[in-house]
Amino acid sequence: MNLEELKYILSESVEALPGWDSHEKLSPPYRENYDLEMIKRTNPRVASVMILLYENENGDIEFPVTMRLAYEGAHSSQFSLPGGQYEELDITLDQTAIRETVEELGVFEDDIEVVKQLSEIYIPPSNFLVYPFIGVFNGQPHFVPQEDEVQYIIPLDLEAFLEAEPETFVKEFSGHSIDVPGYNIGDEEYLWGATAMILEEFKDVIKLHLNL
Repeated sequence: MNLEELKYILSESVEALPGWDSHEKLSPPYRENYDLEMIKRTNPRVASVMILLYENENGDIEFPVTMRLAYEGAHSSQFSLPGGQYEELDITLDQTAIRETVEELGVFEDDIEVVKQLSEIYIPPSNFLVYPFIGVFNGQPHFVPQEDEVQYIIPLDLEAFLEAEPETFVKEFSGHSIDVPGYNIGDEEYLWGATAMILEEFKDVIKLHLNL
């Protein structure tokens, strides 16, 4: 399967998204299944993120995740998908995902095509309602991390991710050790939380359409 074939499959699919059925598999043990319509009535902050697919020099499909800088906040030094808060100038939520991807990865907007939206997900610690999008990059990107937000960027191989199984690792929260599901993406670095939940739905959607 090449990127054009995958883009066609994703853009043409009309099946209902799995949503919480996927999210729950990578949900931290303390997390609830929030009523998103009720959450929307509380006016949460709104953000968008991007799963940006591209072919590397060997023809393999990859997508990047970013390591956030350390800061005084709920998501300090965590892996995330490129993305950020909606701004009025964006007009639409997919434009937010594109703008933030351009800023964080140092790529060009004209090379990005949005092909599918996934299920929104609520992030309680920061009160964000996040809208994930799948995009395709035209060509091979040269990433330049945004200095004031991104420590580094890791490209993940799509085929390897589809075959990977989640693991459980120990995370410290306020002096307590909690077993949390996630993906070991190398050197004992774990992708977990909302990012892992979003990517689990992404994985399930692709597997559904490829009958894997």
